[in-house]
Amino acid sequence: MQKRILSVHDISCLGKCSNTAALPILSAAGHECVILPTALLSTHTGGFVGNSFLDLTGVMKKILRHWETLHIRFDAVYTGYFGSAEQLTIVRDYLKEKQLLRFIDPVLGDCGELYNIYTDAYVEKMREYCRGADVLTPNMTEAALLAGMPYNGDRYEENEVGTILDALFALDVHRVVLTGVRFGEAEIGIVIAERESGLKACLKTPYADTFFPGTGDTFASALCARLVAGDAFADAAKTALDFTYRSIQATIPTEIRYGLCFEEELSSLR
Repeated sequence: MQKRILSVHDISCLGKCSNTAALPILSAAGHECVILPTALLSTHTGGFVGNSFLDLTGVMKKILRHWETLHIRFDAVYTGYFGSAEQLTIVRDYLKEKQLLRFIDPVLGDCGELYNIYTDAYVEKMREYCRGADVLTPNMTEAALLAGMPYNGDRYEENEVGTILDALFALDVHRVVLTGVRFGEAEIGIVIAERESGLKACLKTPYADTFFPGTGDTFASALCARLVAGDAFADAAKTALDFTYRSIQATIPTEIRYGLCFEEELSSLR
């Protein structure tokens, strides 16, 4: 039976990220993707300036009130960008009594910096929102913020990674994927960890020395797609990483600010 996934992200009309990455990727994997937009932007902010921005907090409330009358059942929820702590609360309250897979990409910052729309108080709200998550996919900046640790770059010793994972597991998170982890000069990848089984593994790809907007969204969407399809955790992570790496390679000859060219790789997610 087809699975129904609630995708809570912004919509960037131009530039493949957030819901414009999640929707095609989840759909290509055979799932029904239902979107709850948190904001509407003319473009994403990874290479474009002067974009328009519309906060959709009020619209979110109306959508969820309507859905409650329809008694919709979701198999999973996948959340990314929230524009405010109020939006976090709206979604948390809507999901409170629902039994479903909670997949969180905790959008907070990158490259050691908290995004300028957020505050330390918002980080605390996000930390609380992440409690009990089935899967958490922070980059190293976000992992350090959630763990309450200083950011030391994207390269960490094994004991430092262990300390971060322990702090995230203390939030009652079941599975963690640390993204954008550097392994020396030539490699980048992910660290996967599962609290109950004790699984921990590093998965690597060659490093491309440039910034690709939407990479995290592409990876997290593919990971969510394969986990909901029933893949084992490590298998889903490997599939998502390989999918993202091939998409990066397809994007390198293009103008990269438009996002990853993942379209030709979508069939690999079925």
